[in-house]
Amino acid sequence: MSDAAALEQKGIHTVTIVWNTFEKAALAGARARRMPDIQLAVIPSRKGDDTDEDQRVKARDAVPGLVKQLLSV
Repeated sequence: MSDAAALEQKGIHTVTIVWNTFEKAALAGARARRMPDIQLAVIPSRKGDDTDEDQRVKARDAVPGLVKQLLSV
């Protein structure tokens, strides 16, 4: 979050990609840096029985939302 906050302060739009297990920590970090509106792309975390293909599907599924967030400046 510190990198995203630094870039946002310089006027560079960011979207931080986090696993859902780290979403609360990322939001807390953004609030601590007085940047509660930093955008997050939240991806379901890896489960023990996930295959590489399962992870690729999760990443592919996240792309449309991520692109939308990046272009929403």
